[in-house]
Amino acid sequence: MRHAAAPGQILPGLDQLRSLREGKGIAIEALARTVGISPSYLALIESGERQPDAAIRRSLAWELTVPGWRDES
Repeated sequence: MRHAAAPGQILPGLDQLRSLREGKGIAIEALARTVGISPSYLALIESGERQPDAAIRRSLAWELTVPGWRDES
């Protein structure tokens, strides 16, 4: 399920999570530990096999500084 962005604002999707994380040089284990999930669960989110709940999305957004994911679902 996609969340509506403000007009003209393009938010990166969860499908870009891996490239965002790698672009910041963050290991999957480090991000998962910081967010409070297992690296295997984060890998499932990155591959699109799992959709994280709002709390996990907010934590990922905070760690990766992606403002759009902080919105309430």
